[in-house]
Amino acid sequence: MKFNKQIVIILVLVSLLLSALGAAYYFYYLNQNSLVKNNQLKVVYVASKNIKKNTKIQKSHLKKVTIAKKFILTTPLIAKEIIGKYVKENFYKNDMFRKEKIRGKFDEDNTSVVEKFKYNSYNISFKMFKNPNYSIKKGDIIDIISVYPAVETKFTKSPNAVQYVASQIKVLGFLSDGKESAKSINKKTIIKTVKKKKVKQVINKKADDMLIDIKGKVLLSLIDDYNRGNQLWIVKTHLIKEEVKIVEEEVEETVVSKINTQKSNRVYKPRLYTPKETFKNVKATIYYGDDKQATVMKNKTIKIDLDCKDSDNYLIAMVNNVHLRSGASYKYRIKRTVFKNYIIPYKSMANPNWFITCDGYYISKNEVKVISKEVALKKLVK
Repeated sequence: MKFNKQIVIILVLVSLLLSALGAAYYFYYLNQNSLVKNNQLKVVYVASKNIKKNTKIQKSHLKKVTIAKKFILTTPLIAKEIIGKYVKENFYKNDMFRKEKIRGKFDEDNTSVVEKFKYNSYNISFKMFKNPNYSIKKGDIIDIISVYPAVETKFTKSPNAVQYVASQIKVLGFLSDGKESAKSINKKTIIKTVKKKKVKQVINKKADDMLIDIKGKVLLSLIDDYNRGNQLWIVKTHLIKEEVKIVEEEVEETVVSKINTQKSNRVYKPRLYTPKETFKNVKATIYYGDDKQATVMKNKTIKIDLDCKDSDNYLIAMVNNVHLRSGASYKYRIKRTVFKNYIIPYKSMANPNWFITCDGYYISKNEVKVISKEVALKKLVK
C-alpha cells in the first residue's frame, strides 16, 4: 500500500481543529460558571452608622446588605463574629465589617493618646520628683509639693520649708522616648544579643515625662521653686469642683487618718488676724557735737501702735495652714501660722508673689486670696 502524505496532513489538521474546538468550549464553560458565581448575591454586614475607634460593637451597629459576590474582596463575617468586639479604626456608615478592622479586646494603648489641655500643656520629667509615682493614670488630679533645704545662718538653723506649689493639676498623658502615651508604663520589645544570637525580649518601659495641664503663673512658680530647692513631691488627690465658692461659705472638711482611717470633721470659721507683737526694740545713736568719744549707743523698747482694723486691704487664707514669714521668700523663717478662712489685713505687695501684712510679715500669694473690705466684714459678722 502506497503511503499518502496528503491524507496524513489532513488528519493532523482535523485533530488540531477538534482540539481547538474542545479547548474553546472548555474555556467558554469555565467563563459561564465564573459569571454565574460572581453574580450570585451574598448577605454581608455593614455599619448602620458612624462608629468611633475602640467602641464596643452592639447589634444596633449592624445592618444587612445584599451585594454581588464579585464586589466582595474578603470573606464576609457573620453576626456572631462581630457583636461584642471592638473597633480598631473609625468606621463610617455602610463600611463592611472585616476581620482586620475589629479586635477582641479594648485597645487601651491606642485610645486618644493624651487629653486636651485647658491652660498650658507642660511635660515635666519624672526625674524632677523625689517620689516618681508611675501608678498615676491619664486624667488623674495631682498636687505638687516643693521643699527647700534647711538654711543655716550664723545664729540659727531654719527647718525645711514645705509648701504646695501647685494644686489641682490634671495629668494629660505621658511621654516615652519622645512619643505620646496614655500609660506611664508600656510594653516594649527590644532585641538582645545572647551567645551571638539576636533574641527578642519584652520589657516594661517607664515614661520619661508626665504631661500636665498647668497655668502659666503656677508653672513659673514651680520652676522657680525647683531651681531653689531641687525637691518636688507628687501627691495624688481628687478634683475639687468648687474652687472659689469654697471661701464664701463655712467649709466642713473631712480629714482621713493614715493610721486608723477614722474620719474627723473640722470647720474653719472666719477670724480676724490680729498682731501678737506690739513692742519693738530700737537702737539709737547719740552724738555730742564733734566729740566722737562721747558718742553713745542705746537700746530702747517702744510700743508700736498696729491698728490693723482700719486697713482697706484684706486677704483670706485659702489653705489649711498659712505661714507668715520674716521675708519675701520661702527661705526665710516662719514667724507665725494661721488657719484657713483667716481674714488678714495687708499693706501692699513686696513683689508680684508676696504680700506684706499690717505687722510687717510676708505671705505667699499661693496661700491666700485678695478680697474686698465689704466681703471681709460680712464674713466676720456671720
